[in-house]
Amino acid sequence: MRNKFGGGFVLAEFAIALPLLILLGWGLAAVSVKTFQLGKDQLADYVLEAEAQHIIEQITKQARVAEEIEVKQLTDKIHRLKIIYHTLNERSDLITKPTIYNPEYYLFTIADVRETQYFIPHKDSSREIYDKLNAKRQLEGSLSNPISGDNLIGETKINRLQYDLDEDKKILHVTLELESQLSKHKIKIATAVFMPSYGS
Repeated sequence: MRNKFGGGFVLAEFAIALPLLILLGWGLAAVSVKTFQLGKDQLADYVLEAEAQHIIEQITKQARVAEEIEVKQLTDKIHRLKIIYHTLNERSDLITKPTIYNPEYYLFTIADVRETQYFIPHKDSSREIYDKLNAKRQLEGSLSNPISGDNLIGETKINRLQYDLDEDKKILHVTLELESQLSKHKIKIATAVFMPSYGS
């Protein structure tokens, strides 16, 4: 039936077009949500890889110059590491006492000192997971210097952090497994570090 203005079947066309528009809008919303979730997961995986690489770099950097290593088992898969190593520090000694006519003179020297570095996993007792790895100079005090796990983009947890020391060959084996709390993906890295100064 046509109206007097020649508009045709407006109600019938609207009844057919409305469900199609709703279906199209729902499809676009679903694709947008999926794309957003995929982007979040990819960003979380990038954070996971970056944190795993950073942890291994920090541990191997300190282990290469280690003279002493101490491994403490916290759980079956989580260990704490203590490294004692030699390093050089700049020191300044005052040579002359300052007067009105003589300025201060300092002699800058290099001091050979022994440093200690701990790598301590932090356990979140509310969730029963190891969520951060801290690097500290002393064992006492709060764990306030995380080198992993302290990010806003994608939380990670430490599933495994184990050390195996071969004293005869002066090699430290490190096994790390991290898991993203957002994407649930895991990354595992295993490496061996030769320590030429170990035991000296």
